[in-house]
Amino acid sequence: MRVLLANLAWFLSTLSDALRFRLALDAPAKAQTRIGRRRKPTRQEDVILEEPTSGTTGGTKWIPYTEQLRREFMRAVNPWMASVYLRHPGLLLCTHYWSISPYTEVRQPRDGPRRGFAEDREYLGKFRARMTTALFPVTAAVAGERDPGRHLLATAKALVASRRLGLISVWHPSAFLRLLDFMASHASDLTTDTHLRESLAARRFREVWPRLRLISCWDAAFAASDADRVRLLFPDVEVEGKGLLATEGVVTFPWFGRRVAAVTSHNLSFEEVDAASGEPVAGKTVGVEELEPRHRYGVVLTTGNGFTNYRLGDVVECVGFERKTPRLEFRYRAGGTMDLHGEKMHPAFAAAVIAGLEERYGRARFAAFAPCADLCGYRLLWETDGGATPTANEVEALLAENYHYAHAVNLRQLRPVEVVTVADGLGLWCRTTGIPLASAKVPSILPVCSI
Repeated sequence: MRVLLANLAWFLSTLSDALRFRLALDAPAKAQTRIGRRRKPTRQEDVILEEPTSGTTGGTKWIPYTEQLRREFMRAVNPWMASVYLRHPGLLLCTHYWSISPYTEVRQPRDGPRRGFAEDREYLGKFRARMTTALFPVTAAVAGERDPGRHLLATAKALVASRRLGLISVWHPSAFLRLLDFMASHASDLTTDTHLRESLAARRFREVWPRLRLISCWDAAFAASDADRVRLLFPDVEVEGKGLLATEGVVTFPWFGRRVAAVTSHNLSFEEVDAASGEPVAGKTVGVEELEPRHRYGVVLTTGNGFTNYRLGDVVECVGFERKTPRLEFRYRAGGTMDLHGEKMHPAFAAAVIAGLEERYGRARFAAFAPCADLCGYRLLWETDGGATPTANEVEALLAENYHYAHAVNLRQLRPVEVVTVADGLGLWCRTTGIPLASAKVPSILPVCSI
């Protein structure tokens, strides 16, 4: 009964935002105007905390988080959840797993707001956070576990014991696949039920969660292959791709299975993309109602934390419309950012890491990062010019200044970096790519398996 009442309360709480969004689909420009009029100026005292995200040229930058911004996020989460309940009414009788990250140290500077949420469900606000005690088998206490291995074990035990699990929401599907692999290999540690042990060991996960209705995960770009693996494991469960959201704001969310622009959350505008370079052109901005099908755009946000015309760095393509509101698909990160498992490795940051290594070891004849062939880690390709070669530990310490990279390694979605010595790296790269040696400009992050 507690589960039914909690789900029912959650569903009812989503309806006003869902109705607002449904009406906005026919008049997105008017919805955007209303958001701008309703938004209050952000004062320093409005900042509750600062959330980390990867900077363009630095390891980490801190995004101010306000109550107004949290409400804007919820105006995307609520319509999505309403559409989930309406498509899968059986979820009213089921529990949920929303991925809870391992403990990260919440820092409280001597002056200013604290840094980082203590754990994920703080995003939902106090009302829904209370409901999670009835709905979430993985408790908030699990997030307080500092050791990643013990965190994984506690999560797996709680999920195996939850026979009423109906919804799984994770960000990157590789994290969920890793969890399933752990369950299969540690079945005897997770339950005393003989049938469940056999099902886990045989990877018959559907027998573990017979009520599972929906798996929500990111399924674009490098995540597409892992999302397909999830679909193969759960052929009769809907695997729905998440919308495009960042620490800074929401661009799209799933609305009955289609990623639609979040026109009732933030003010969205879009920069036209230069056809030759593929980069958004600053100043060439169009509104949400002016997008054209099959055209690509850079995303610009104005949000409730004081950010105005913030260039997010994502390039999206308009693939159609939901009534008069554009449906958008993520295509790539502007500036060549590599994002295998959420680490957001920007070329400028990689170049800064290489420059720091060269200050210690002397200039390299050739140096660049490249994804490993299995896309589960990075290699630093290093050709010495008479000096020493950096150790993997030293390189990893510099890369860990990128918050998202460190987080992906901590979750074991990425392996720590490898250092590989090469000979004639520049010539090999030119021969591989077909670029003349005389005009070669080697990026700090190479395409997959280019060498």
